[in-house]
Amino acid sequence: MPNLMILDPELIKCILVRDFDHFVDRTPLRLRSSPYVYNMLITLAGSEWKNVRAGVSPTFTTGKIKAMLPLVTTCAQQLVNHFNTAIMSKSTGPVDAKDVLSKYTLDVIASCAFGVQCDSLKDKETEFFREISMFNDIPLWKRMLLFAIIIIQLPNFITERVPLSFMNDRTVNFLANVVKETTKIRKEKNIRRNDFLQLLMDSEKIDNPSNGTSSGPGRTMSEEVMIAQSVLFFIAGYETSSTELSMACYLLAKNQAIQNKLRQEIRDVLHKYSGEITYESINDMPYMDMVLAETLRMYPPVARLDRSCVEDYCLARGVTVDKGIRVNIPVIGLHYDPEYYPEPERFDPERFSVTGKANRSPYVYLPFGAGPRNCIGLRFAQMTTKMCMVYILQDFSVDICEKTEENITYSRKSMLLKAENGVWLQFLKLKKDL
Repeated sequence: MPNLMILDPELIKCILVRDFDHFVDRTPLRLRSSPYVYNMLITLAGSEWKNVRAGVSPTFTTGKIKAMLPLVTTCAQQLVNHFNTAIMSKSTGPVDAKDVLSKYTLDVIASCAFGVQCDSLKDKETEFFREISMFNDIPLWKRMLLFAIIIIQLPNFITERVPLSFMNDRTVNFLANVVKETTKIRKEKNIRRNDFLQLLMDSEKIDNPSNGTSSGPGRTMSEEVMIAQSVLFFIAGYETSSTELSMACYLLAKNQAIQNKLRQEIRDVLHKYSGEITYESINDMPYMDMVLAETLRMYPPVARLDRSCVEDYCLARGVTVDKGIRVNIPVIGLHYDPEYYPEPERFDPERFSVTGKANRSPYVYLPFGAGPRNCIGLRFAQMTTKMCMVYILQDFSVDICEKTEENITYSRKSMLLKAENGVWLQFLKLKKDL
């Protein structure tokens, strides 16, 4: 089956948004993997995807995200304490920002997803950290085989017999067991918590036929589906958020004027809110939004988007996309196209100012996709990232050091963007009068 690559912003809009009903599914690929993988939102198709998306969406409302803010605040404060302790003990020096910020992200998601306190920054070798760290590490030969299967597009009756997966099944099953055990304890002891798992448990309870209630026709949240979304929440947020944070710090370390401007905005906004770091205050920082948007332009979580045509579609100028055709959208190519982003290798947050965005289609910036099938946890990820940046930059200066790579080397084992040698930076305590 042929592939169609789309580069025109208006056609991208048609596929992802306007005529989404013709391209509702991602490219189908059935491998012999954990059953939880095939119940995740990223792999579900058709009405199954629609029903689960409708069931999960209420967990990401503004009110629900704000309710998780205290959990994120605790983790951000622990991160600051970690840096302060290292500085006071004079053990500070070059820091692998990717490692430290991965632990912050792990603690945040473990707390907000499962109600599990990891304390990864205190305990260097927790079981949680070991298991999660390997979820995206796949041997090169397996990656090459996966890509070959995708390119050749072997039929499902063959691929279902291949013991391959885009995710480490050991990590998936480890997280599934954590969800099962946590759910069991909460039900037995009638424990409630403001986290993602609790919201899914409530959805399961509402939709459980044994209770004689349902949230609507076709809207179900079985235990297996609930576990799958919990695992996805963890896996999707862990590597992407920690990479965004570490690369933002890396870019700010190399661009001190931009870092100082962002720090001044943080101070001005917090002064306006009487020093309180709240959901409202972190969302009142337009330059922060610009810095993070430019970071994601340069280092998007995924290199491309793909959709499968589910119904014959007239694309443009009489061109028909037949049912079954796979459509590819090269995110990284769009993000580095000089037609849309002059000098694309240069870090320039002004690209995302009101003026900078005015004459550019929103469909050439797709770090989280677009349309009904975009990243469902986008706002949660933005909240946790902003909280971390505020806590770091109000107390520390981020600088390059002798171990900082001029150009980051990427891992060939990871299916997502991941620094091979870490992201080495220096975190220096700011003087109070600065």
